[in-house]
Amino acid sequence: MKKYFFNTSIIFIALTLSCSTTNQRFGINNNESGSPLISNVNITLGVPADKDSTDDYIIIRSQYVLSYNPNRNVANWVSWNLNSSWYGDVPRYSGNFITDTSLPDSFNKVKHSDYTNSGYDRGHMVRSEERTKTVEDNKSTFLLTNILPQRPDLNRGVWLNLENYCEELCKKENKELFVIAGGIFHTGNKIKDLVAVPDSFFKIVVMLNRGESLRSITDSTKIIAVVMPNKNGIRNDPWWNYLTTIRRIENSTGYDFLSHVKREIQEIVEKTLFVYNKK
Repeated sequence: MKKYFFNTSIIFIALTLSCSTTNQRFGINNNESGSPLISNVNITLGVPADKDSTDDYIIIRSQYVLSYNPNRNVANWVSWNLNSSWYGDVPRYSGNFITDTSLPDSFNKVKHSDYTNSGYDRGHMVRSEERTKTVEDNKSTFLLTNILPQRPDLNRGVWLNLENYCEELCKKENKELFVIAGGIFHTGNKIKDLVAVPDSFFKIVVMLNRGESLRSITDSTKIIAVVMPNKNGIRNDPWWNYLTTIRRIENSTGYDFLSHVKREIQEIVEKTLFVYNKK
């Protein structure tokens, strides 16, 4: 796993491909958009960035990439690749959710018990089922840096239904997906004055055919973009009720997504509301 801590002058990196951590310092080249160039399939679309890089601690694992916010004690966003090869027969990890001890000593480290009796589920961004090829892959999804607080009806209902649809795309239609998900924060609510609670959640899914990558994205590439409220009472809602545009998500979060996609293509696909209906 690599971790990049962004500020105006330097990027700090720690490399961990399993659970061990080593700390190093590197210089990183930027692409034309100013986004750091990181060689990892899970960040193919680019590293989402906003105007304040001081609360973006970038963690790079072989299973996913995320930006951790030390003020909110949750991820700003998580980015990952998904195709049928990531699914396997490994059983779901059965222990407690895992404190990410690889975070810097100055950061709060969220524990499993911090969510207990809070009324919120420990909501995976990268779903456990989406990393079942190896034991290590599956266990990585239970690190609490991959978890945000979700109301049960969101986590176990409409959000799960979209996750299931992504699984169908991979297994039945042989699709190559590039996914980014995270929370949208407006109220400042926290669990135990520690774990920030999103008011809503976003998810962006760029849909390609298996084996295709960045160069295959065109202005007609299909994209799912949703914003779902973090509340109960929506368990049975169709996920497509919450379709939106990437541009709206950018305006709500302050992050620039798809920064590695050609600018002229971004301008089209980020404003397009793609329509899906599973009925």
